[in-house]
Amino acid sequence: MTSGTRAGARLSRFLRSTTFRLFVPVVLFQLVATGGVLTFVWIAGQQSVRDEQRALVEELRDDLLDTWQDGGSVALRANIERRLRSEGRRAPVLLLADREGRVLAGNLSALPPPDAAGGSLFETVLYRSDSPRPQTMALSQTRLADGSTLLAGIEIGRDLKLQRSFEQALLAALLLALPLTMLVAVLTSRLVGQRVHDMAQTAHRVGSGVLDARVPLDGSGDAFDELAGEINAMLARIETLVGELRVVAEGLAHDLRSPVTRLRSALEQAAREASDPVGEAALQRALTEADTLTRILTTALQIGRAEAGIGRDRFEETALAPFLEDLAALYEPYAEQEGFALTAQAPEGLSLPLHRELMGQALGNLVDNAVKYATGGSTIVLRAETQDDHVVLGVRDNGPGIPKAKREAALQRFGRLDPTRAVAGSGLGLALAEAVAKLHGGRIELADAPGGGLEVRMSLQRG
Repeated sequence: MTSGTRAGARLSRFLRSTTFRLFVPVVLFQLVATGGVLTFVWIAGQQSVRDEQRALVEELRDDLLDTWQDGGSVALRANIERRLRSEGRRAPVLLLADREGRVLAGNLSALPPPDAAGGSLFETVLYRSDSPRPQTMALSQTRLADGSTLLAGIEIGRDLKLQRSFEQALLAALLLALPLTMLVAVLTSRLVGQRVHDMAQTAHRVGSGVLDARVPLDGSGDAFDELAGEINAMLARIETLVGELRVVAEGLAHDLRSPVTRLRSALEQAAREASDPVGEAALQRALTEADTLTRILTTALQIGRAEAGIGRDRFEETALAPFLEDLAALYEPYAEQEGFALTAQAPEGLSLPLHRELMGQALGNLVDNAVKYATGGSTIVLRAETQDDHVVLGVRDNGPGIPKAKREAALQRFGRLDPTRAVAGSGLGLALAEAVAKLHGGRIELADAPGGGLEVRMSLQRG
């Protein structure tokens, strides 16, 4: 698999993950909330500026109308001229024109075009007589009783500049909110994901045989803490039950081994004293079955101890190449006697913490299974390889293999695909290999060997 394909697979898994499904609505909610607040602020700010402009213009217009009512056109002209002289460049926009449109007083050279909207307050761009540049103005136009026109207003260019600066600030705030929102969403997703990951890791460790593993509590008392507490209570109960079951099973196995041992001794004594060939043959068969029963009890004990996690303190860093070569040398005479060439394949320098005795027995059982059941085959390979963050140990043969539909049954304890076959066996070889794999934090699987045959693979976590 190429790096691009792996990256695409990781991206696909992320897009389907709960973390991503939590991330998206959090980001959208934060953006909608932030955008809504900023939009409200912008609309409120716009309205506030317009209300202030209207109030100033109406106050100016009403003051001038009061002057006109008190003193007529002459007093109004005098008021306009006085305002223009006293306020200079800060003076408001003023114009008094007669009914023909001729300018009587003010700082505009002519009446502006009529407002298309017909409102009492409108905006337009005009030249003041004291300024060479056009200015944006908010104006109120009033027709007086004598037919003259009064125009009063203020220059709003600064307000427009301030308004544009305000809009830019709001846009910058929205753009700044985007990474902050994503950061909040990422932190939220990571927090939730970490709590779920802790629970998943605890479940994985318990499934691997570490029955005293517990989900860490943070003391917050939230829903996750409550769930973790309930899970820990359940795990404590499971640990107690499994411990009691292990004690019963080990005690039963030990109790059974003692009478089986005594039975074997009695059979040996009887076989030595037997003078009848038929009776002696029957006793020898009984001895063989007693040996088989002893092996079954021993293997069952080993499986129980491995599933309980007993033996992790005996892990030691093991170079896989010489380890597999030693195993191959040990089983090579047996394999050759049955017509198989047994070899070992492992990259140099590859090592892994192993319980050497249990792993050696598990792989030896797999070799024994291959010799017994790979009918028509000629090669058996003890092999190791790296695969992503795992190390795969396995036994590969070129026999008939096991159909996919029967592989699950083959992994069951005491499971035999054809109990009527004459090949001796207890059905515990694969069960022991599976228990040893779990003890090492891994799993076992049955796969098709390249070119035909069966490969039993133990995928073990590195580090």
